[in-house]
Amino acid sequence: MKLVNGSQMRGMDNEVIEKYGLPGIVLMENAAAQVAAEIDRRYGPLIGKRISVVCGKGNNGGDGIAAARHLVVKYFADVIIWLAEPMDKASPDTGINLMVARNYGITVESIADIDWLIAHLKASHVIVDAILGTGVEGNPRPAAAAAIKAVNEGGRPVVSIDMPSGLGDTGAAGSPTVKASTTITLALPKMGLFLYPGIDLAGDLIVADISFPPAVTKAEHITTFAIEASDIARWLPKRSAGRDSNKGKFGSVAIIAGSPGFGGAAVLASLGAARTGAGLVTLGVPESIFMAMMTRAPEPIMTHQLPSSPDGSFDVKGIDDALSFVDKRDSVAFGPGIGTGDAVRDFAKRLIAECKKPMIIDADALTLLSKEPDHGASIVSSRSAPTVLTPHPGEMGRLLGLSTAEVQDDRLAAVREAASRFNAIVVLKGQASLVASPDGRLAVNTTGNPGMAGGGSGDVLTGVAGALLGQIDDPFQATAAAVFLHGKAGDLGTESIGMAGLISSDIPGKVPAAIASIYV
Repeated sequence: MKLVNGSQMRGMDNEVIEKYGLPGIVLMENAAAQVAAEIDRRYGPLIGKRISVVCGKGNNGGDGIAAARHLVVKYFADVIIWLAEPMDKASPDTGINLMVARNYGITVESIADIDWLIAHLKASHVIVDAILGTGVEGNPRPAAAAAIKAVNEGGRPVVSIDMPSGLGDTGAAGSPTVKASTTITLALPKMGLFLYPGIDLAGDLIVADISFPPAVTKAEHITTFAIEASDIARWLPKRSAGRDSNKGKFGSVAIIAGSPGFGGAAVLASLGAARTGAGLVTLGVPESIFMAMMTRAPEPIMTHQLPSSPDGSFDVKGIDDALSFVDKRDSVAFGPGIGTGDAVRDFAKRLIAECKKPMIIDADALTLLSKEPDHGASIVSSRSAPTVLTPHPGEMGRLLGLSTAEVQDDRLAAVREAASRFNAIVVLKGQASLVASPDGRLAVNTTGNPGMAGGGSGDVLTGVAGALLGQIDDPFQATAAAVFLHGKAGDLGTESIGMAGLISSDIPGKVPAAIASIYV
């Protein structure tokens, strides 16, 4: 599902109007009809029911005013239009619809007293939020802000048109922002509706068709999308009866992970890879924990020992052995539980720089990279094979030289900057994880839940991604599929276990069911 920001949406509007000759007021009418019909579906029958439509002066307000007319004429609702701002500078199409509404005898009120407005909103069956649309930056203007606060205090179901008023392209919420029950977004879904906290403020999301030509909505220049099951079904090789299949057909993965006290990370990554259908999974660990891993690793997972440093972590003296080991595999997952001491640092730098296979770099390996003068950018960007980095916000901050708060303030900018700087596919983990490619593609994940916010969940993702990197040719698609399936496995786990009781070792066992679900 393609996603757009406010600037792209305005460009598409202009293209439809100028190239295809469809007047803006017709687009507004199409939007209004869809909004009114959806309100009737959700809250109807509307005959005689009070609906308050709170409008701004832009085209979003015009959509609301036109929707008010449809609610009166077609659904016989008792509608009041509330003007949040003076309309002397309203957009032309909004001004026309306001004139028509008055000619139709619809009640139109300017907001003179907020308490008076709140009292009327509380007496409404539904509130329609048409104050601000796309392209909002920063906090709303004072008059719009007062109206938004009133809508939130109304205590009634709120239907926002296009975006909850106050919500920005990055998902950031202005002060204040409408908390919607339902958002009816127009033509194409907006990026901010899929990012935190926007995803929580939008409520139920409906995408309304307003008659954009397919050539516009399917334009190749729109390279941002929300990951859906249908995407994974297209990308992932199918296993079917009668097909010539063996373990060599579905990728071999090397997991380089673990150190004393952190063997669990290695096991979780290996389980993630095995449960995602990798034909062969081999776990490479330091000699110091090799015997322990021999007993802990599940039966299908082979183990390979590499020399240990005095502290028990990987030692650079074993780098030739490690490079020979990974060279025989289709993909490599590196980093969970390897430690961050000086002994393992040289090993990590050389393995990353010299490995000629697609590689997932996670966890401690990311921290080691961040200790380099350029935070590891030159090491990663010069690799000859595809690279995937999977940082959480703290790790991302260290890679970019930012604080965690700065990363979280604009997750889109952070993940795009990292993909460009490191010339790598980058996953910024968290609610609505983001996957960015240096070629400009960006995917937003739509699966996962707070129950997965526990130690080891990221290690499982490393294994899942390693397995798919060996099965799907496009590393961006492989990574996006991994993030989606990992989150879906967590969702299935919470259905049977609950969020509070879910632990990371529950997730790998749900991956096969997650894969099966994409074909339903």
